[in-house]
Amino acid sequence: MGFQRNNCLKRWVFSIVLFACVLVGAVASVDKPRVVVMTDISTLKVGVGEPDDTQSLIRFLLYSNEFDVEGLIATATGRGGEVHPDYIQTIIRAYGEVHANLVKHDPRYPKQEFLLSLVKAGLPGTECIGEGLDSEGSNWIISVVDKADQRPVWIVIWGGPRELAQALWRVEKERTKEELAAFKSKIRVFAISDQDRTASWIRARHPDLFYITSKLAFRGMYRGGDESLVSMEWVDTHVNRGHGSLGLAYPNYDGGDPWGRVRGVKEGDTPSFLYLIPNGLGNPEHPEWGSWGGRYIGKGKHYFDAKDIVESNSATVWDERATVFRWRPAYQADFQARLDWCVLPPEQANHPPVVSIDGPSELRVRSGERVDLKASTCSDPDGNHLSYRWFVYREAGTYDGTVEIHGAQSSQMWFTSPEVDSPKTLHIVLAVTDDGDPPLTRYGRVVVTVEPR
Repeated sequence: MGFQRNNCLKRWVFSIVLFACVLVGAVASVDKPRVVVMTDISTLKVGVGEPDDTQSLIRFLLYSNEFDVEGLIATATGRGGEVHPDYIQTIIRAYGEVHANLVKHDPRYPKQEFLLSLVKAGLPGTECIGEGLDSEGSNWIISVVDKADQRPVWIVIWGGPRELAQALWRVEKERTKEELAAFKSKIRVFAISDQDRTASWIRARHPDLFYITSKLAFRGMYRGGDESLVSMEWVDTHVNRGHGSLGLAYPNYDGGDPWGRVRGVKEGDTPSFLYLIPNGLGNPEHPEWGSWGGRYIGKGKHYFDAKDIVESNSATVWDERATVFRWRPAYQADFQARLDWCVLPPEQANHPPVVSIDGPSELRVRSGERVDLKASTCSDPDGNHLSYRWFVYREAGTYDGTVEIHGAQSSQMWFTSPEVDSPKTLHIVLAVTDDGDPPLTRYGRVVVTVEPR
C-alpha cells in the first residue's frame, strides 16, 4: 500500500509540473524552431541500401514536440534515383502507434494525421533545375517560407538540396530583387555534406543565404568518443527491445563509411536537428557557439565544420567530429529516455531538468574583475537530485588561455577574469544532470566579454 501511495503521489506531482510546463510552453511556443526536413530516405531495412535516414527520421519524430514541423520532403536518392514518400509515411504510422503514450509526457507531440499531411515528394531522377522542373516539394518550400510567420524556417537537408534550389530558382524568376531578398532572409539551411551539384550552385548564386554545411562533423554521431553508446548492442537494448513500434522500426545498422564498418547507430543526418534542440546549450543563429549538432565557422552567411580539442579513447584529438561526439553521452541518454516515453507512464520514466542561470546571458567585465554566476532556480520535474558542472567552452570563445573556476561542481561559481590586451570572449557553460535512469542533462550559457583594464 505504501508503494501505491508513493506512486500515486509521484503521478500527481508530475501532472502538476507537466501542467506548469504546458503553460510555459504555450507562452514560449512562438520560439519553437520551424523545421522542414528534406530526406533521401531509400530503405527501411538493414541489408537493403543505407537505412541511416530511417534511423534519423525515428529520432527526429521523438523530438517533434520541440519543433513546429512544417514539411517532410522525400528527395531523390542520388542521380537518377527514386523518391520514397511512402517510407516516410510508414515511419510516421509507427510513431502514430505510440503517440497516445508520448503525449502523456508532453502534449505538444503532433498527431499522426498532421505529420502525414506534411509529407511531400521531390522530383525523381534529376539534379537539374529550371523551367518545368518544379515539384510538390519545391512548391511546398515556397509556401512554407511565404507564411505570415516571422520566425525563420530551418531547412535540414539529409540528401541533395535540389528542391530548395528549384524553389530559389522559381522565386528569383518571378519576384523582384527585394522580394527575393526578403524570401531568403527567412531561410536557414543545415545541409549534411554536398550530396548533389545544386549545393554549390546555391552557395555561389546566393551568398546571402544562411547556409551550414557539415562535411565531416556529422560523422561524430558514430565515430570517435565512446562508441559503445552507438553499438549494435546498445541499439538492441535501448531501442529495438521493449520500446514499441517506433523502436522496432529502427534498423540496427550494419554497413560502412569511408573509415570502415559501421554497426549500430549511423544517423549521419541527425546533427542537422540536434543543432536545433532547445536544450540551453546552443544558439541556432550562432553556429560558432557549438551544440549537440556540432560547431561551425565561416565568413559571411556560409558556415563549415570547426574543430574542437577533446579526449577520445585516452588520446587528445583536434578534429571536426569531436564537435559532435563530445556530447554523445548526453544526447544518447536523451534518445534513450524518449524511447522510454513511447511505452512507460510518466511516473516510471525520466524527464530532463529545467536549467536557468540568474542574471543576463551576456556580460561585459574588465580584466582582473571577479565574476560570480549562480543557478538558484534549477529544478527537476521528477524530483531527482541534480548535479552541476561549470566549464569554459574554450573553442567557442576568443580567449585562448585558461580560467580557474571556483565552485565548478555547485550551483554557484566564481572566477577572476583574465588579463587581455583587447576584448576577448569566454563562453561559460553550465551542465545540469539529474540522477534518473538514464541521467539527463540540460544547459545554460553565459557569454562574458573581457575588456582590458
